[in-house]
Amino acid sequence: MKRKLLCLLCVICAALLSLLPLTACVSKSNLNLLEENIIDDNYDNYYEIFVYSFCDSDGDGYGDLNGVTSKLDYIRDMGYTGIWLMPICDSPSYHGYDVRDYYKVNTKYGTVEDFQNLAAAAHEKGIKIITDLVVNHTASSNPWFVNAVNSRNGVQGADSKYADWYNFSTTSQSDYHKNGNVYYEGRFDGGMPDLNLDNENVRAEIDNIIKFWTEKGADGFRLDGCFYYYTGNTAKSIEFCKWIKETAVKYNPQAYIVGEMWDGMSTANLKEFYKSGADSFFYFPAHGADGNVRKSVDSGLASTYWNSMNTMLSVANGYIPAPFLDNHDVGRIAGVMSRNEDKIKFAYGLLSMYNGNTFTYYGDEIGMLGSASDPDKRVGMLWDNAKTNLTKTPPGAKTPEYVFDGVKEQLEDGNSILNYYKLCNNARNAFPAIMRGTPEKLPSESESVLIVKKTYNSESVTIVINLAARELSAEAEGTLAQSICVSGSVKKEGNTLQMPGRSIAILT
Repeated sequence: MKRKLLCLLCVICAALLSLLPLTACVSKSNLNLLEENIIDDNYDNYYEIFVYSFCDSDGDGYGDLNGVTSKLDYIRDMGYTGIWLMPICDSPSYHGYDVRDYYKVNTKYGTVEDFQNLAAAAHEKGIKIITDLVVNHTASSNPWFVNAVNSRNGVQGADSKYADWYNFSTTSQSDYHKNGNVYYEGRFDGGMPDLNLDNENVRAEIDNIIKFWTEKGADGFRLDGCFYYYTGNTAKSIEFCKWIKETAVKYNPQAYIVGEMWDGMSTANLKEFYKSGADSFFYFPAHGADGNVRKSVDSGLASTYWNSMNTMLSVANGYIPAPFLDNHDVGRIAGVMSRNEDKIKFAYGLLSMYNGNTFTYYGDEIGMLGSASDPDKRVGMLWDNAKTNLTKTPPGAKTPEYVFDGVKEQLEDGNSILNYYKLCNNARNAFPAIMRGTPEKLPSESESVLIVKKTYNSESVTIVINLAARELSAEAEGTLAQSICVSGSVKKEGNTLQMPGRSIAILT
């Protein structure tokens, strides 16, 4: 009898709770998270990690792979189902984008075995791991280049098999650097000589690198600088992306490939690159001070956001869009939004209602800052206000400035940026149509209210977004399943929604 009575009370409580509006503005104890509906495909919420600055497990001041492993529960609890690890291979630089040995892990980060352990632990928690594949260039200290340039210069004992592994010239050219009697291409820097990607032996080596890391647990790769694989020859760069995708799926049929096709805010070349068959390319027009998300927040116009979503889908042309607010190369979103907490939150809310895979740079979920220089964008993750185990500052960075609380404190604050991010990710994981659905714009009486229905596999959700900074009402059918607000809460009576400024309502 007691058990039946308790069950009845549980049913009554659940029914009463279902009548309450769900909102981001709640305490930790009653943060309303929906049941996830994860689909086993290549759609995910990705979390970008600079290992150097993320979490130090051994007390040497440098983040490491075991540190990432120790934070997997946090990452998954935040609703991230994929991790992008910035370069982890042996390199002479702090950033790692000049690889010295593709088969070794940076000693500061650990070992290949540590990576295998990380990947295995991540997979157990339903998290995919992709790593940076940096093959446009190597480090100048890479033995391949040392042998190549020495062979070209007639140095005795040099291994001549590497002589054609890089792009050499006997005359000076743009983006070429002199070494002895020869010039070599280094599009990004003299310390980063460009590989000759037409060389069959180079491609065979890259094939082996892809195979190696796939067998160690990588679920795919982020392609660094793929616009510059063949400088000035977009068609050949696209062909090489196609080759990488085809190579990756030989070893993992589900391998996810996302490319960095940086061409300003243009979409013309981006659309061409999707012809390679790679799963995704980062959608740069969404990011930054001049990006579509910032413009949508500041204008408060539904048309700005709606048009940006449709353009992005048109560019991807059936593939998986990859929108983001910032990354390691650009200023963080907290600075872009002038440290305004409401705008920081809402920017992520708008990003999260886009189709495709979102990418979040570590620390954005707590409003970390960084814009002055490359190292300043990569400062240590603030796990708590006491700065416990804060990693060393990357060389050249100024003293880090932390305006908002650390992870520990924000987890306890239902109104925090972190918990707002969590609700956004949870909504994407609960409703597959948000990431994958075909959008249909529904009528709205306000130019600041967007009502869009997304349908995927005959299931639909209706997303209502108030882009204005003031409260507005909207008419929409369905049950209020989730609301995400920078302040206040969405209320629904009949088909009328009362929406606080900069709020999102999801109806089923």
